[in-house]
Amino acid sequence: MDRGDDTQKVKYAGFIARWVAFTVDNALFAFLTIVLLFPFPNFEDPLPIGIYRVVTTLALIALMIVMWVKYDGATPGKKLMRIKIVDADTLESIDYKTGMKRFLGYILSSLMLLVGFVMVLFSKKRQAFHDKFANTLVIQES
Repeated sequence: MDRGDDTQKVKYAGFIARWVAFTVDNALFAFLTIVLLFPFPNFEDPLPIGIYRVVTTLALIALMIVMWVKYDGATPGKKLMRIKIVDADTLESIDYKTGMKRFLGYILSSLMLLVGFVMVLFSKKRQAFHDKFANTLVIQES
């Protein structure tokens, strides 16, 4: 998708489409977390830091970043809603560095009492804080 091409306009994904995708992905990741932790009795870890939970969480974060990069900027929820993440400058797929930066932006969006997510409602390009932080856009697939 070339920005110089006047015949093709970028359609930014709206708040509702992004929220539905986020909800679907969180349900999927919650299910995977339960499946991965279920073999351990009472979800208890032998160490105080909860090593099984930490490893599972890190694995799921890595999985999400890999999906963003390898599957054309989309997680299962984004695929369902026909939206994807792209680089804001080139409108091309993102790389791993951008994916990691975007995930860090997710954390910061959450720490800001979710205001970072609500920014989608007030941004011309429908960018949340994590999109601005990582220089990404979430767009409708053509």
